[in-house]
Amino acid sequence: MIKAGPESLSVEELVAIVLRTGKKGKHVLELSKDLLERFDGSLIKLSNAGLEEIASVEGVGMVKAITLKAALELGKRLHRELERIPEKLDSSVKVYKYCQEMVYFEREIVKVICLDTKLNVMGENTLTVGTSDRSLIHPRDVFRTAIRANASGVIVVHNHPSGDPTPSKEDRLITERLKQAGEILGVSLVDHVIVSRRGYFSFREEGEL
Repeated sequence: MIKAGPESLSVEELVAIVLRTGKKGKHVLELSKDLLERFDGSLIKLSNAGLEEIASVEGVGMVKAITLKAALELGKRLHRELERIPEKLDSSVKVYKYCQEMVYFEREIVKVICLDTKLNVMGENTLTVGTSDRSLIHPRDVFRTAIRANASGVIVVHNHPSGDPTPSKEDRLITERLKQAGEILGVSLVDHVIVSRRGYFSFREEGEL
């Protein structure tokens, strides 16, 4: 790694470095392989797993599980930071890239992105975490966030864990409610974007806003 750099290492080797040690009778590389196999070799599944589930792999334990989860979270935050340059969200594609990490979540979450008059990001807030197939969005919470930030507009983003970004009847109803509330309060609903592993749906882009 010192000579060739971390990009030269396999996923198993990188995970082994994070784990640091194996267990009696098992090298850390073997432990890393066992851990990855438990989650079908998928870093996404490993990242979504709870601490207890990771720690239950023989030889891992809670300390290693916490260290691993922290390393994976750093990776997510680095990805988020890299994807947010620039932070002018003047297209649905930019919104999708800005919220890319949301497509990997197994629960629906709702994010409110506050914008200035030039569509630059002023801040964001995660409002709710739903079940695997349902989230809850209330206009009161969305626009409370916007008013506190003194935003001129908001983009509401939520994910579909199913992988299909097609809006449901409820998605369309809440979009209309958000639009009406924004008009009353003088805060524009710039867009409502649904993100998923198979792409995104923008109400603005599709002419529904």
